[in-house]
Amino acid sequence: MAGISIELKKALNRGNIRDIVNTLGYSTLLSSGNWIVAVFSIFFFSQIANLMDIGKDVLIYQVLITYSVAISLIVSGPFQIMFTRYASDRIFEKEEERISPNYLSALLISGSVSFLTGLFLAPFLFKGEDINFRILFPFLLSTLSGLWISNSLLTGIKRYGYIFFSFLLSYSVIGVLMLAFIKKDLFLAFLGFYIGKSLLLCLLASKVLLTYPSKKLIDFDFLKKERAYYSLGIAGLFYNLGIWIDKLLFWFNPSTGTTLFSNLRISVLYDMPVILSYIALIPGMAVFFLKLEGEFAEIHREYYEAVRKWGTLDYLYNLANKMIKSAKAVLFDTLRLQLIVNILIILIQEHIFKLLNISLLYIPLFNILLMGATLQLSFMILFSIISYFDLRKHLALLSITFTLTNLILSLLTLYLGPYFYGYGYTLSLLITNITAMLMLRRFLSEILYRTFMAVS
Repeated sequence: MAGISIELKKALNRGNIRDIVNTLGYSTLLSSGNWIVAVFSIFFFSQIANLMDIGKDVLIYQVLITYSVAISLIVSGPFQIMFTRYASDRIFEKEEERISPNYLSALLISGSVSFLTGLFLAPFLFKGEDINFRILFPFLLSTLSGLWISNSLLTGIKRYGYIFFSFLLSYSVIGVLMLAFIKKDLFLAFLGFYIGKSLLLCLLASKVLLTYPSKKLIDFDFLKKERAYYSLGIAGLFYNLGIWIDKLLFWFNPSTGTTLFSNLRISVLYDMPVILSYIALIPGMAVFFLKLEGEFAEIHREYYEAVRKWGTLDYLYNLANKMIKSAKAVLFDTLRLQLIVNILIILIQEHIFKLLNISLLYIPLFNILLMGATLQLSFMILFSIISYFDLRKHLALLSITFTLTNLILSLLTLYLGPYFYGYGYTLSLLITNITAMLMLRRFLSEILYRTFMAVS
Protein backbone atom coordinates (compact mmCIF):
# COMPACT_ATOMS: atom_id res chain seq x y z
CA MET A 1 0.00 0.00 0.00
CA ALA A 2 3.00 2.31 0.42
CA GLY A 3 3.09 3.05 -3.31
CA ILE A 4 -0.48 4.27 -3.49
CA SER A 5 -0.13 6.36 -0.31
CA ILE A 6 2.89 8.14 -1.79
CA GLU A 7 1.04 8.84 -5.03
CA LEU A 8 -2.03 10.17 -3.19
CA LYS A 9 0.14 12.45 -1.05
CA LYS A 10 1.90 13.84 -4.12
CA ALA A 11 -1.43 14.65 -5.75
CA LEU A 12 -2.83 16.30 -2.63
CA ASN A 13 0.36 18.26 -1.91
CA ARG A 14 0.16 19.91 -5.31
CA GLY A 15 -2.85 21.68 -3.84
CA ASN A 16 -4.79 22.58 -6.97
CA ILE A 17 -8.48 21.86 -7.28
CA ARG A 18 -8.09 19.46 -10.20
CA ASP A 19 -5.64 17.18 -8.37
CA ILE A 20 -7.74 17.17 -5.20
CA VAL A 21 -10.90 16.25 -7.12
CA ASN A 22 -9.04 13.55 -9.10
CA THR A 23 -7.58 12.10 -5.92
CA LEU A 24 -10.95 11.99 -4.16
CA GLY A 25 -12.53 10.36 -7.21
CA TYR A 26 -9.77 7.75 -7.41
CA SER A 27 -10.10 7.11 -3.67
CA THR A 28 -13.84 6.55 -4.08
CA LEU A 29 -13.30 3.96 -6.82
CA LEU A 30 -10.71 2.07 -4.78
CA SER A 31 -12.46 2.24 -1.42
CA SER A 32 -15.93 1.25 -2.57
CA GLY A 33 -15.04 -1.28 -5.19
CA ASN A 34 -17.26 -0.61 -8.16
CA TRP A 35 -20.42 -1.95 -6.52
CA ILE A 36 -21.16 1.50 -5.06
CA VAL A 37 -20.38 2.99 -8.47
CA ALA A 38 -22.73 0.42 -10.03
CA VAL A 39 -25.52 1.28 -7.56
CA PHE A 40 -25.06 5.00 -8.22
CA SER A 41 -24.88 4.69 -12.00
CA ILE A 42 -27.95 2.44 -12.19
CA PHE A 43 -29.84 4.88 -9.98
CA PHE A 44 -28.67 7.82 -12.11
CA PHE A 45 -29.64 6.29 -15.44
CA SER A 46 -32.91 5.03 -14.01
CA GLN A 47 -33.82 8.55 -12.97
CA ILE A 48 -33.17 9.68 -16.54
CA ALA A 49 -35.31 6.82 -17.82
CA ASN A 50 -38.09 7.78 -15.42
CA LEU A 51 -38.03 11.31 -16.81
CA MET A 52 -38.54 9.70 -20.22
CA ASP A 53 -41.59 7.88 -18.80
CA ILE A 54 -40.38 4.43 -19.82
CA GLY A 55 -42.27 2.63 -17.07
CA LYS A 56 -41.98 -0.73 -15.36
CA ASP A 57 -39.11 -2.09 -17.46
CA VAL A 58 -36.71 0.34 -15.75
CA LEU A 59 -37.52 -1.19 -12.36
CA ILE A 60 -37.10 -4.72 -13.75
CA TYR A 61 -33.72 -3.68 -15.20
CA GLN A 62 -32.61 -2.36 -11.80
CA VAL A 63 -33.67 -5.57 -10.09
CA LEU A 64 -31.84 -7.73 -12.65
CA ILE A 65 -28.63 -5.81 -12.00
CA THR A 66 -29.12 -5.82 -8.22
CA TYR A 67 -29.49 -9.61 -8.11
CA SER A 68 -26.45 -10.03 -10.35
CA VAL A 69 -24.29 -7.76 -8.19
CA ALA A 70 -25.48 -9.36 -4.92
CA ILE A 71 -24.95 -12.97 -6.00
CA SER A 72 -21.58 -12.29 -7.65
CA LEU A 73 -20.28 -10.47 -4.56
CA ILE A 74 -21.30 -13.30 -2.24
CA VAL A 75 -19.93 -16.09 -4.45
CA SER A 76 -16.64 -14.36 -5.25
CA GLY A 77 -16.16 -12.99 -1.72
CA PRO A 78 -13.70 -15.69 -0.58
CA PHE A 79 -11.54 -15.28 -3.70
CA GLN A 80 -11.49 -11.49 -3.46
CA ILE A 81 -9.96 -11.23 -0.03
CA MET A 82 -7.69 -14.30 -0.34
CA PHE A 83 -6.19 -13.06 -3.58
CA THR A 84 -5.79 -9.50 -2.27
CA ARG A 85 -3.70 -10.88 0.59
CA TYR A 86 -1.71 -13.09 -1.76
CA ALA A 87 -0.92 -10.16 -4.07
CA SER A 88 0.12 -7.99 -1.11
CA ASP A 89 2.51 -10.70 0.11
CA ARG A 90 4.07 -11.12 -3.32
CA ILE A 91 4.63 -7.37 -3.67
CA PHE A 92 6.23 -7.28 -0.22
CA GLU A 93 8.51 -10.21 -1.10
CA LYS A 94 9.47 -8.68 -4.46
CA GLU A 95 7.81 -11.56 -6.34
CA GLU A 96 5.56 -9.43 -8.52
CA GLU A 97 6.03 -11.77 -11.49
CA ARG A 98 3.76 -14.25 -9.67
CA ILE A 99 0.79 -11.86 -9.56
CA SER A 100 -0.45 -12.01 -13.16
CA PRO A 101 -0.57 -15.83 -13.55
CA ASN A 102 -2.28 -16.17 -10.17
CA TYR A 103 -4.62 -13.29 -11.06
CA LEU A 104 -5.69 -15.20 -14.17
CA SER A 105 -6.18 -18.39 -12.17
CA ALA A 106 -8.25 -16.47 -9.59
CA LEU A 107 -10.39 -15.11 -12.43
CA LEU A 108 -10.76 -18.60 -13.84
CA ILE A 109 -11.80 -20.23 -10.56
CA SER A 110 -14.03 -17.43 -9.32
CA GLY A 111 -15.58 -17.05 -12.77
CA SER A 112 -16.23 -20.80 -13.02
CA VAL A 113 -17.86 -20.98 -9.58
CA SER A 114 -19.99 -17.93 -10.39
CA PHE A 115 -20.93 -19.37 -13.78
CA LEU A 116 -22.03 -22.67 -12.22
CA THR A 117 -23.97 -20.77 -9.56
CA GLY A 118 -25.70 -18.81 -12.31
CA LEU A 119 -26.56 -22.00 -14.20
CA PHE A 120 -28.07 -23.44 -11.02
CA LEU A 121 -30.11 -20.33 -10.09
CA ALA A 122 -31.18 -19.14 -13.55
CA PRO A 123 -33.96 -21.73 -14.13
CA PHE A 124 -35.59 -20.65 -10.85
CA LEU A 125 -35.02 -16.88 -11.10
CA PHE A 126 -36.13 -16.67 -14.75
CA LYS A 127 -38.78 -19.38 -14.72
CA GLY A 128 -41.18 -18.94 -17.62
CA GLU A 129 -39.13 -16.16 -19.23
CA ASP A 130 -37.15 -16.05 -22.45
CA ILE A 131 -34.26 -18.54 -22.42
CA ASN A 132 -31.92 -15.68 -23.35
CA PHE A 133 -32.02 -14.43 -19.75
CA ARG A 134 -31.05 -17.86 -18.44
CA ILE A 135 -28.13 -18.00 -20.87
CA LEU A 136 -26.82 -14.50 -20.19
CA PHE A 137 -27.14 -14.58 -16.40
CA PRO A 138 -24.25 -17.05 -15.70
CA PHE A 139 -21.93 -15.11 -18.02
CA LEU A 140 -22.76 -11.84 -16.27
CA LEU A 141 -22.08 -13.34 -12.82
CA SER A 142 -18.73 -14.62 -14.06
CA THR A 143 -17.78 -11.20 -15.45
CA LEU A 144 -18.79 -9.35 -12.29
CA SER A 145 -16.79 -11.77 -10.14
CA GLY A 146 -13.75 -10.99 -12.25
CA LEU A 147 -14.31 -7.27 -11.73
CA TRP A 148 -14.45 -7.59 -7.94
CA ILE A 149 -11.11 -9.42 -7.97
CA SER A 150 -9.58 -6.94 -10.42
CA ASN A 151 -10.56 -4.10 -8.11
CA SER A 152 -8.17 -5.46 -5.47
CA LEU A 153 -5.24 -4.84 -7.83
CA LEU A 154 -6.17 -1.30 -8.83
CA THR A 155 -4.01 0.05 -6.00
CA GLY A 156 -0.95 -1.15 -7.89
CA ILE A 157 -1.96 0.71 -11.05
CA LYS A 158 -1.13 4.36 -10.55
CA ARG A 159 -2.56 5.48 -13.90
CA TYR A 160 -5.44 7.49 -12.46
CA GLY A 161 -6.46 8.78 -15.86
CA TYR A 162 -6.62 5.31 -17.38
CA ILE A 163 -8.75 3.92 -14.55
CA PHE A 164 -11.10 6.90 -14.61
CA PHE A 165 -11.41 6.63 -18.40
CA SER A 166 -12.13 2.87 -18.11
CA PHE A 167 -14.96 3.41 -15.64
CA LEU A 168 -16.33 6.39 -17.55
CA LEU A 169 -16.33 4.51 -20.87
CA SER A 170 -17.89 1.39 -19.36
CA TYR A 171 -20.75 3.15 -17.60
CA SER A 172 -21.34 5.45 -20.55
CA VAL A 173 -21.81 2.38 -22.75
CA ILE A 174 -24.14 0.85 -20.16
CA GLY A 175 -26.19 4.03 -19.88
CA VAL A 176 -26.47 4.61 -23.62
CA LEU A 177 -27.46 1.00 -24.33
CA MET A 178 -30.00 0.99 -21.50
CA LEU A 179 -31.69 4.15 -22.70
CA ALA A 180 -31.58 2.95 -26.32
CA PHE A 181 -33.11 -0.49 -25.74
CA ILE A 182 -35.17 -0.35 -22.55
CA LYS A 183 -38.33 0.66 -24.46
CA LYS A 184 -37.83 -1.90 -27.22
CA ASP A 185 -36.40 -4.99 -25.55
CA LEU A 186 -35.57 -5.54 -21.86
CA PHE A 187 -33.14 -8.34 -22.71
CA LEU A 188 -31.12 -6.05 -24.99
CA ALA A 189 -30.81 -3.51 -22.17
CA PHE A 190 -29.66 -6.33 -19.85
CA LEU A 191 -27.21 -7.43 -22.54
CA GLY A 192 -25.95 -3.83 -22.69
CA PHE A 193 -25.04 -4.00 -19.00
CA TYR A 194 -23.10 -7.19 -19.66
CA ILE A 195 -21.28 -5.59 -22.62
CA GLY A 196 -20.31 -2.54 -20.54
CA LYS A 197 -19.04 -4.67 -17.66
CA SER A 198 -17.13 -6.97 -20.01
CA LEU A 199 -15.48 -3.92 -21.55
CA LEU A 200 -14.46 -2.68 -18.10
CA LEU A 201 -13.05 -6.09 -17.15
CA CYS A 202 -11.01 -6.24 -20.36
CA LEU A 203 -9.62 -2.74 -19.82
CA LEU A 204 -8.66 -3.38 -16.20
CA ALA A 205 -7.35 -6.91 -16.78
CA SER A 206 -5.11 -5.77 -19.64
CA LYS A 207 -3.64 -3.04 -17.43
CA VAL A 208 -3.05 -5.51 -14.59
CA LEU A 209 -1.22 -7.89 -16.94
CA LEU A 210 0.92 -5.05 -18.30
CA THR A 211 1.68 -3.74 -14.81
CA TYR A 212 2.77 -7.17 -13.51
CA PRO A 213 4.43 -8.92 -16.48
CA SER A 214 5.22 -12.63 -16.16
CA LYS A 215 6.53 -15.47 -18.29
CA LYS A 216 3.87 -17.85 -16.91
CA LEU A 217 0.27 -17.78 -18.04
CA ILE A 218 -1.55 -19.62 -15.25
CA ASP A 219 -0.41 -20.46 -11.73
CA PHE A 220 -2.45 -21.72 -8.76
CA ASP A 221 0.17 -20.75 -6.21
CA PHE A 222 -2.34 -18.59 -4.29
CA LEU A 223 -4.29 -21.74 -3.32
CA LYS A 224 -1.32 -23.68 -1.92
CA LYS A 225 -1.54 -24.49 1.76
CA GLU A 226 1.55 -22.47 2.70
CA ARG A 227 0.38 -19.46 0.68
CA ALA A 228 -3.40 -19.43 1.15
CA TYR A 229 -5.26 -18.10 4.16
CA TYR A 230 -8.58 -19.88 4.21
CA SER A 231 -9.77 -17.95 7.26
CA LEU A 232 -9.74 -14.90 4.98
CA GLY A 233 -11.91 -16.82 2.53
CA ILE A 234 -14.44 -17.36 5.33
CA ALA A 235 -14.25 -13.68 6.21
CA GLY A 236 -14.85 -12.68 2.58
CA LEU A 237 -17.85 -14.99 2.22
CA PHE A 238 -19.63 -13.89 5.39
CA TYR A 239 -18.72 -10.21 5.00
CA ASN A 240 -20.58 -10.03 1.68
CA LEU A 241 -23.37 -12.33 2.85
CA GLY A 242 -23.85 -10.08 5.88
CA ILE A 243 -24.28 -7.04 3.63
CA TRP A 244 -27.06 -8.67 1.60
CA ILE A 245 -28.84 -10.99 4.06
CA ASP A 246 -31.36 -8.40 5.29
CA LYS A 247 -32.19 -7.41 1.70
CA LEU A 248 -32.82 -11.07 0.78
CA LEU A 249 -35.11 -11.49 3.79
CA PHE A 250 -37.18 -8.45 2.83
CA TRP A 251 -37.34 -9.57 -0.81
CA PHE A 252 -38.62 -13.05 -0.09
CA ASN A 253 -40.82 -12.34 2.92
CA PRO A 254 -44.48 -12.51 1.78
CA SER A 255 -45.47 -9.41 3.76
CA THR A 256 -42.67 -7.14 2.53
CA GLY A 257 -41.72 -8.51 -0.89
CA THR A 258 -43.53 -8.72 -4.20
CA THR A 259 -42.78 -10.64 -7.38
CA LEU A 260 -41.75 -8.31 -10.17
CA PHE A 261 -40.34 -10.47 -12.94
CA SER A 262 -40.59 -14.27 -12.99
CA ASN A 263 -39.24 -15.24 -9.53
CA LEU A 264 -37.26 -12.04 -9.03
CA ARG A 265 -38.72 -10.28 -6.01
CA ILE A 266 -38.36 -6.77 -4.63
CA SER A 267 -39.29 -4.94 -1.46
CA VAL A 268 -40.89 -1.67 -2.49
CA LEU A 269 -40.65 -0.15 0.99
CA TYR A 270 -37.05 -1.28 1.71
CA ASP A 271 -35.07 -1.10 -1.53
CA MET A 272 -35.11 2.62 -2.34
CA PRO A 273 -34.10 3.77 1.19
CA VAL A 274 -31.23 1.25 1.09
CA ILE A 275 -29.99 2.55 -2.26
CA LEU A 276 -30.12 6.17 -1.11
CA SER A 277 -28.35 5.38 2.18
CA TYR A 278 -25.49 3.67 0.30
CA ILE A 279 -25.12 6.56 -2.14
CA ALA A 280 -24.86 8.89 0.88
CA LEU A 281 -21.70 7.03 1.97
CA ILE A 282 -19.63 8.11 -1.05
CA PRO A 283 -18.01 11.19 0.61
CA GLY A 284 -17.11 9.21 3.73
CA MET A 285 -15.67 6.31 1.75
CA ALA A 286 -13.42 8.61 -0.28
CA VAL A 287 -12.02 10.28 2.83
CA PHE A 288 -11.66 6.90 4.60
CA PHE A 289 -9.42 5.59 1.83
CA LEU A 290 -7.33 8.77 1.78
CA LYS A 291 -6.81 8.65 5.55
CA LEU A 292 -6.10 4.93 5.58
CA GLU A 293 -3.69 4.78 2.65
CA GLY A 294 -2.35 8.32 2.85
CA GLU A 295 -1.52 8.32 6.59
CA PHE A 296 -2.07 5.08 8.49
CA ALA A 297 -0.42 2.82 5.88
CA GLU A 298 2.77 4.87 5.93
CA ILE A 299 3.05 4.85 9.75
CA HIS A 300 2.22 1.13 9.80
CA ARG A 301 5.04 0.50 7.31
CA GLU A 302 7.51 2.58 9.35
CA TYR A 303 6.66 0.67 12.54
CA TYR A 304 7.15 -2.81 11.11
CA GLU A 305 10.24 -1.73 9.19
CA ALA A 306 11.73 -0.54 12.49
CA VAL A 307 10.83 -3.92 14.03
CA ARG A 308 12.60 -5.79 11.26
CA LYS A 309 15.68 -3.56 11.55
CA TRP A 310 15.77 -3.83 15.36
CA GLY A 311 14.96 -0.21 16.21
CA THR A 312 15.41 0.97 19.79
CA LEU A 313 12.63 0.34 22.29
CA ASP A 314 11.91 4.06 22.74
CA TYR A 315 11.67 4.50 18.97
CA LEU A 316 9.26 1.56 18.70
CA TYR A 317 7.13 2.93 21.53
CA ASN A 318 6.90 6.30 19.77
CA LEU A 319 5.98 4.69 16.45
CA ALA A 320 3.43 2.41 18.12
CA ASN A 321 1.73 5.37 19.81
CA LYS A 322 1.80 7.28 16.54
CA MET A 323 0.21 4.32 14.74
CA ILE A 324 -2.53 4.00 17.38
CA LYS A 325 -3.33 7.72 17.07
CA SER A 326 -3.43 7.38 13.29
CA ALA A 327 -5.85 4.43 13.51
CA LYS A 328 -8.14 6.49 15.75
CA ALA A 329 -7.89 9.42 13.36
CA VAL A 330 -8.92 7.27 10.38
CA LEU A 331 -12.04 6.12 12.23
CA PHE A 332 -13.11 9.34 13.94
CA ASP A 333 -12.22 11.79 11.15
CA THR A 334 -14.09 9.72 8.58
CA LEU A 335 -17.15 9.29 10.78
CA ARG A 336 -17.08 12.98 11.70
CA LEU A 337 -17.27 13.93 8.03
CA GLN A 338 -19.94 11.33 7.30
CA LEU A 339 -22.08 12.51 10.21
CA ILE A 340 -21.86 16.08 8.86
CA VAL A 341 -23.00 14.76 5.46
CA ASN A 342 -25.82 12.84 7.17
CA ILE A 343 -27.01 15.95 9.03
CA LEU A 344 -27.04 17.95 5.82
CA ILE A 345 -29.00 15.19 4.07
CA ILE A 346 -31.52 15.00 6.90
CA LEU A 347 -32.02 18.76 6.82
CA ILE A 348 -32.90 18.74 3.12
CA GLN A 349 -34.20 15.18 2.75
CA GLU A 350 -37.76 16.24 1.98
CA HIS A 351 -36.54 18.34 -0.93
CA ILE A 352 -34.34 15.46 -2.14
CA PHE A 353 -37.24 13.00 -2.05
CA LYS A 354 -39.56 15.41 -3.85
CA LEU A 355 -36.90 16.13 -6.47
CA LEU A 356 -36.43 12.41 -7.10
CA ASN A 357 -40.19 11.85 -7.05
CA ILE A 358 -39.95 9.45 -4.10
CA SER A 359 -42.73 9.22 -1.52
CA LEU A 360 -42.04 11.05 1.76
CA LEU A 361 -43.36 7.97 3.57
CA TYR A 362 -39.93 6.41 3.04
CA ILE A 363 -38.15 9.06 5.15
CA PRO A 364 -38.39 7.39 8.62
CA LEU A 365 -37.00 4.11 7.27
CA PHE A 366 -34.35 6.00 5.27
CA ASN A 367 -33.13 7.74 8.44
CA ILE A 368 -32.73 4.40 10.22
CA LEU A 369 -30.93 2.84 7.26
CA LEU A 370 -28.71 5.92 6.88
CA MET A 371 -27.57 5.34 10.46
CA GLY A 372 -27.02 1.68 9.64
CA ALA A 373 -25.05 2.52 6.49
CA THR A 374 -22.83 4.85 8.54
CA LEU A 375 -22.19 2.00 10.96
CA GLN A 376 -21.36 -0.18 7.96
CA LEU A 377 -18.77 2.42 6.94
CA SER A 378 -17.39 2.26 10.48
CA PHE A 379 -17.20 -1.54 10.21
CA MET A 380 -15.36 -1.24 6.88
CA ILE A 381 -12.77 1.00 8.56
CA LEU A 382 -12.28 -1.31 11.52
CA PHE A 383 -12.18 -4.34 9.21
CA SER A 384 -9.45 -2.67 7.12
CA ILE A 385 -7.33 -1.66 10.12
CA ILE A 386 -7.59 -5.14 11.63
CA SER A 387 -6.56 -6.54 8.23
CA TYR A 388 -3.33 -4.53 8.39
CA PHE A 389 -2.38 -6.35 11.59
CA ASP A 390 -3.03 -9.75 10.01
CA LEU A 391 -5.67 -10.77 12.57
CA ARG A 392 -7.31 -13.23 10.22
CA LYS A 393 -9.34 -15.15 12.80
CA HIS A 394 -10.68 -11.86 14.13
CA LEU A 395 -11.86 -10.92 10.63
CA ALA A 396 -13.61 -14.27 10.16
CA LEU A 397 -15.29 -14.00 13.57
CA LEU A 398 -16.45 -10.44 12.92
CA SER A 399 -17.87 -11.34 9.51
CA ILE A 400 -19.76 -14.30 10.93
CA THR A 401 -21.04 -12.11 13.78
CA PHE A 402 -22.29 -9.54 11.28
CA THR A 403 -24.10 -12.14 9.18
CA LEU A 404 -25.71 -13.98 12.10
CA THR A 405 -26.83 -10.84 13.97
CA ASN A 406 -28.19 -9.29 10.78
CA LEU A 407 -30.06 -12.52 9.99
CA ILE A 408 -31.55 -12.97 13.48
CA LEU A 409 -32.38 -9.32 14.16
CA SER A 410 -33.83 -8.71 10.70
CA LEU A 411 -36.07 -11.76 11.09
CA LEU A 412 -37.15 -10.40 14.48
CA THR A 413 -38.03 -7.00 13.00
CA LEU A 414 -40.03 -8.67 10.25
CA TYR A 415 -41.99 -10.49 12.96
CA LEU A 416 -42.50 -7.30 15.02
CA GLY A 417 -43.84 -5.27 12.11
CA PRO A 418 -43.23 -2.15 9.96
CA TYR A 419 -42.29 0.21 12.80
CA PHE A 420 -39.20 -1.91 13.47
CA TYR A 421 -37.98 -2.34 9.87
CA GLY A 422 -34.34 -1.36 9.41
CA TYR A 423 -33.46 -1.70 13.09
CA GLY A 424 -32.22 -5.27 12.64
CA TYR A 425 -29.60 -4.22 10.09
CA THR A 426 -28.57 -1.19 12.15
CA LEU A 427 -28.38 -3.02 15.49
CA SER A 428 -26.40 -5.88 13.94
CA LEU A 429 -23.77 -3.40 12.77
CA LEU A 430 -23.75 -1.69 16.16
CA ILE A 431 -23.02 -5.05 17.83
CA THR A 432 -20.37 -5.90 15.23
CA ASN A 433 -18.70 -2.50 15.59
CA ILE A 434 -18.53 -2.77 19.37
CA THR A 435 -17.02 -6.25 19.07
CA ALA A 436 -14.48 -5.03 16.50
CA MET A 437 -13.50 -2.04 18.66
CA LEU A 438 -12.95 -4.26 21.69
CA MET A 439 -10.81 -6.65 19.64
CA LEU A 440 -8.75 -3.85 18.11
CA ARG A 441 -8.38 -2.01 21.42
CA ARG A 442 -7.06 -5.15 23.14
CA PHE A 443 -4.59 -5.81 20.33
CA LEU A 444 -3.31 -2.22 20.20
CA SER A 445 -2.88 -2.08 23.98
CA GLU A 446 -0.50 -5.05 23.65
CA ILE A 447 0.99 -4.09 20.28
CA LEU A 448 4.67 -4.44 21.24
CA TYR A 449 4.12 -7.77 23.00
CA ARG A 450 2.04 -9.11 20.10
CA THR A 451 4.60 -7.87 17.57
CA PHE A 452 7.60 -9.59 19.09
CA MET A 453 5.67 -12.75 19.92
CA ALA A 454 4.75 -12.94 16.22
CA VAL A 455 8.33 -12.17 15.10
CA SER A 456 9.83 -14.72 17.47
